[in-house]
Formats: sequence, C-alpha cells, structure tokens
Amino acid sequence: MRIAIVDDSLSDIQHLYENIQKYCREHQVHMTIEPFHDESRFLSSLKEHSYDLVILDIFMKQINGDHIASLIRRHYPNCQIIFTTASKEHAVKAFRLHALDYLVKPYSYADLSEALDHFEKIFQSFIHYIELKEARQYTRILINDIVFTDYHNHYIQVHTTSNVVRSYMSFDAFSPMLKPYPQFLWCYRNCMVNMDYIESLEGGDFLLKTGVCIPISKGKHREVTQAYADYMFDYVNRRCPI
Repeated sequence: MRIAIVDDSLSDIQHLYENIQKYCREHQVHMTIEPFHDESRFLSSLKEHSYDLVILDIFMKQINGDHIASLIRRHYPNCQIIFTTASKEHAVKAFRLHALDYLVKPYSYADLSEALDHFEKIFQSFIHYIELKEARQYTRILINDIVFTDYHNHYIQVHTTSNVVRSYMSFDAFSPMLKPYPQFLWCYRNCMVNMDYIESLEGGDFLLKTGVCIPISKGKHREVTQAYADYMFDYVNRRCPI
C-alpha cells in the first residue's frame, strides 16, 4: 500500500515516518511511505501516483490541509485521510471531509496505531495481497507493490517498490499465488515480472521503471513479447475507453 505524509515540519515527518515503520514491523505489513514537506510537490505527485492513505497536517504554509483533502476526495474518493494538527478546532470540518481519523499533536504511538488499525480494516476489504513467511514471521505484500519475483538458493525473492522479501519455498509452490493476476508475466524460468512496472523493451530485455533489466527467455521471446503487447493494448483501452 502507498502512504503519503504531508507536513511542513521535517521533525514531525521524521517522527511519523519512524512510527509507521515501527507499526509495519509489529504488524508484518508492507507499506511504501512517501514524505512531502511541500504541499505543492504533493499535489504535483497526484498527477502520477494515487495513494491509499494520506496523513495530512491541516496547518500548512501555502495551502490549508482541508483544501488539499477536498482535492484528494474529488479525484481519489477511495483514498483514506488522517489529519494531524496542533488544534482541535478543525475536527468537525475534518469529519465532514470523511477523514478516517484526527490526531492532535503530540499524539502517542498508541493513537497512531489505532488509526492505522482502522485504515487496515477498511483497506483489506477491497485490496489484494499475498502472505509469505520470512524468517519466523509472516509478511503481507500488496500485489500492486510487487515489481518482479525470482528464485535464488531455494528462496523466493519478491522485489517490491521498497525492499526484497525472501521466503524459503519452491517456485512451483509460490507461482500459483500470482496466477489470478494478469499483470504477471513469466520472462524466464523462475522469474515473473509485473508488467505495470515495465518501462520499455530493449532487445532481449525488459527495462523496468526501477532501472532493473530483466532478460527474456530466448526460447519464448516471441511468446513473451506478444503477451506484453496484448496486455498493454488492453491496458490502454481500459484507460481510454471509446
């Protein structure tokens, strides 16, 4: 899941970032966290990314948080919003904007955890993820966060937008987990790539948006590239219906 922190205080951003990471470790969940201390940069990012949760300070230097929230609501109605502020006076307006929660600074880790628990319950009602055992703990990984997967020394390696999750299991046991999702393509033996992260086709390789090159099996080059072309054709038609 993708989370944005929008606050003009760098120290508050750092504190919140560290506590969200703590929450992720304790609850074995995977979150991509993007901090913004400039509201204009955040609004620009909305042109390229959607967020599942925005943790937003109401008192910003240039644009008030309630106005930013109304813009989020207009374009991304499923995005959840948690307000943070030093004052309680905007609580009514926050909930009129259907904010998930309202945290008054300085809030405790328990307060944040409760708000994130609430977000998770809502989020999991419509999101897809897989669960893998890493070391002695199970970790949930959002399907949309998986860039590609490969296999090394008896471990499945799931490369996400922020880290690599390694789980001791065979690729044959792992691959059915991704079978229901059409965006995953077998490039070569024991490697699957999320086609949503492919930047371009460079000769015999896929160049991913993360800068990684994924080789394509020579024996299945035509089949793989045709599958990618078909997926992109369907993707464009879904985005631009006639």
